[in-house]
Amino acid sequence: MFLLPGKDTTRGGTRRRLLLLAPAVLLASQAVLPIGGRVAGVTQAHAAEHAAVPAAVTVAARPDYEQLALDTLGEVTRGDFTAVSARFDEALRGQATAEFLAKSWNDYQKTFGRFESHGDPKQVASGNGNVVDVPLHMAKQPGTFRVTFNTDGQIVGLFFLRTGVPVP
Repeated sequence: MFLLPGKDTTRGGTRRRLLLLAPAVLLASQAVLPIGGRVAGVTQAHAAEHAAVPAAVTVAARPDYEQLALDTLGEVTRGDFTAVSARFDEALRGQATAEFLAKSWNDYQKTFGRFESHGDPKQVASGNGNVVDVPLHMAKQPGTFRVTFNTDGQIVGLFFLRTGVPVP
């Protein structure tokens, strides 16, 4: 219970009014579950029964876009274009097939040379999605593998580029 000052309008004097707020405060404090799973502000008698309550917070894991880019590049260099195209979003699937991707990779290697290795991936800021650039060490000249993912980890763009092409 809380005593709060208040005006008594019947006689013009100031009197303290007794407000029965304790049940509402206790109820509200029991509804708050911090991440640690303990209830703050609960009386000692109620603490034991609430101490083991697990936190009800579930956070969806964000995809590791850099690892997804490396996995995709690995599939490309192994020639598993069907696996890559299976991860295209619906719009890209309507524009590019596994066969188109295979031809693009083969044409790229004709110009840049055979794939030798890659550098560390780097996620690049863009308003077009989650863009990852991977430096490519090719037999004739260096290049860049760029892949763009949506928030679900689907591929919305895939490019074999010369080095230094800016991200749109």
